[in-house]
Amino acid sequence: MKVLNIVGTAREGRKSVHAARQVDEAFEEKGHETEVFDLAEEEFLPLGNRTYVEDEEPVPESAQKLSRKVRESDFIVITTPEYNHSFPGILKTALDYLYTEYEDKPFGFVTVSAGGFGGVRSLSHLHDIVLEFEGFIGPDLQVSRVGDVFNEEGELVDEAYSDRFQSFVEQSEEFREKLENGI
Repeated sequence: MKVLNIVGTAREGRKSVHAARQVDEAFEEKGHETEVFDLAEEEFLPLGNRTYVEDEEPVPESAQKLSRKVRESDFIVITTPEYNHSFPGILKTALDYLYTEYEDKPFGFVTVSAGGFGGVRSLSHLHDIVLEFEGFIGPDLQVSRVGDVFNEEGELVDEAYSDRFQSFVEQSEEFREKLENGI
């Protein structure tokens, strides 16, 4: 399975990137090909009032790149923190630039928060958006108190989460298989 992991924040000092790396490692351990699309490493997708259409110009290179990666993927993971009871605006902009690329794509979600709820409010908003894209809502993993789960170097220090990341991957595999088999 080819997994695209979209890291949904570009904020300095972000912790969600640690969770994204852990997700990638867990998928790779199971033999899957993973790729990260990190919004912090891309030129900011300009705000616009339209979606990306291939024959429109000019289309930012970052939108074209994301479009290609989404089309090539078998499974999309969105890894994002919760900001102000939702997810970051840069992620919304990136998601909104595309539309048809997401149709019939399976999605998984890893949300993080500094507090005890693990980003469940951002998860709720992401579910609504993926449904609008006609994508499929798959498994999710909430990481509460992310600063206690990973150290400053990004290493997993809360071993209970090791099993949770593995379980997320297994659930993702099962979900994708069910979709392929029309269940």
